[in-house]
Amino acid sequence: MLPKRSGCRSWLGRAATGSLLRRWHGVVRVLAAAVFALSILSDPARADEYVLGAQDVLKIRVFEWRPSAGVAFEWVPLTGEFTVSPAGTLSLPIIGTVPVAGKTLDEVSGIIGEQLQRQVGLQKRPTASVEISTYRPFFVTGLVSNPGKYNYVPGLTVIQALSMAGGLGESDQSLMGLQRDALVNRGDLRELEMERLGLMARQARVDAFLNGEQKVTFPADLTSRSREPVVVRMMQDEQALFATRVRSMQTEVESLAQSKVLATNQLETLKLKEASLTKQIDLATKDLDSVNKLVAQGLTLSSRQLGANQNVADLESRNLDVSMAIVKTQQDLAKLDQDMTDVREKYRLEALTEAADLRDRLAANVEKAKTARGLLAHLEMRAPAALSALAVEDEPAFATVITRNVGGAITMMVVSDNDAVAPGDVISVERLEKIVPAQATGGSSGTQ
Repeated sequence: MLPKRSGCRSWLGRAATGSLLRRWHGVVRVLAAAVFALSILSDPARADEYVLGAQDVLKIRVFEWRPSAGVAFEWVPLTGEFTVSPAGTLSLPIIGTVPVAGKTLDEVSGIIGEQLQRQVGLQKRPTASVEISTYRPFFVTGLVSNPGKYNYVPGLTVIQALSMAGGLGESDQSLMGLQRDALVNRGDLRELEMERLGLMARQARVDAFLNGEQKVTFPADLTSRSREPVVVRMMQDEQALFATRVRSMQTEVESLAQSKVLATNQLETLKLKEASLTKQIDLATKDLDSVNKLVAQGLTLSSRQLGANQNVADLESRNLDVSMAIVKTQQDLAKLDQDMTDVREKYRLEALTEAADLRDRLAANVEKAKTARGLLAHLEMRAPAALSALAVEDEPAFATVITRNVGGAITMMVVSDNDAVAPGDVISVERLEKIVPAQATGGSSGTQ
């Protein structure tokens, strides 16, 4: 049984207000469904590409590939975390102010590369890596325990946001404590589920690399949820990372293979030269023998004998140099073979290390999820009626409204627990009798 409260302060409404709540709730459900369905199209938290805004913190790294040196040069002044200003711009070293509000990460990456190329006069556009370090915050107000500003995380839902704010704030303290604990545990379970999916996506990518596959094959737990944007993005990111690592390893191996081809050609040339010198030495030796016989018979001068000896010595010296060059080239070939093996082993070791870490994290995730489910089950056994008030569909005591900037216009919408929260949203929890008239007279999607 729920604790009794007087007047309109009851959780589920009493006889005096029940009929009014039932009438207005039908109106709210219809309006909320229509408005939120339209709002999803412009919701940056659900879009495939996140749209940047003020207070977003970006992590930027800029690289330039220099073929002559065979290295990737990092533009250190442009590496770091930068905050989007209230004007929607980034102030970056070297290139100055960059407008980013309303743009995606890919667009900002292209702008940074183009401006740096133009500012410095580079022949090729550098590659800029841009990712979200900290999302702009969202705000919770109204009948919650801890109203205020909170850090946004991807995939955040209304119920998770309310749990971060301590849950509903006006109710019987013991009942509120149980409900708050239930909200926290449910939020933890959702977070652990998203973490589990992310770890499984990474594990699939690592397994594909270790098995030498051409692409990542994701497990059914992920593919069965391929309509969810967050899950789709997980799989796309891991597939892209897999392709990048394979390509990087192949580039290093191919570079060493080309060096090996050059060394092999050089070795063949040296062997031909060695054979030619051997023939010349044989001829010079025969000539020296003839001269020695003539000198012994007094038929020629000793100066000719000296020249023949010098010629033989010079050819033998050149032949020795070629032999040493052959040995050096053979050593280079052996080292290139070892380097190619080392490159493959380096990438394999990195993958094996990551695989071991993923196994540990997945095991920890499973144990945490078991604990959260056990705590939630314990709460449900202690006060099933109290916790059912969090999910009653026919006569809710409270309504949650999100105020969101959509295309420059301020939009208000009534939302449910599992609807998405976007960065910059203002979430307000109000009593139903306060929300219903306002929504019914015009405004679930109007501006303010």
